[in-house]
Amino acid sequence: MQLYTYYRSSAAFRVRIALNLKQLQYDSIPKHLVKNEHRAADYLSANPQGLIPALDVDGAVLSQSLAILEYLDEKYPQPALLPADAIGRARVRSMALSSWT
Repeated sequence: MQLYTYYRSSAAFRVRIALNLKQLQYDSIPKHLVKNEHRAADYLSANPQGLIPALDVDGAVLSQSLAILEYLDEKYPQPALLPADAIGRARVRSMALSSWT
């Protein structure tokens, strides 16, 4: 796996946390947002949305941190990123979707 990331991106940070919690190996590919490296032609050819983070899994590029987290939890269920109970999962999702996170 390759993670396109930026060190100051909170969305990329949450994906790095999940990858590390699940002890998954990945290559980190930094893209400097201030220098517009995420708008370079080579990156846009891999990820047309030009968003950070993006996770390349065998040539399939996933973007949006929450979609990446859901993929990781489905593909690698242990340890789980969400609580076992429905109320707990709803609370976590609510926090993750809040504009202040």
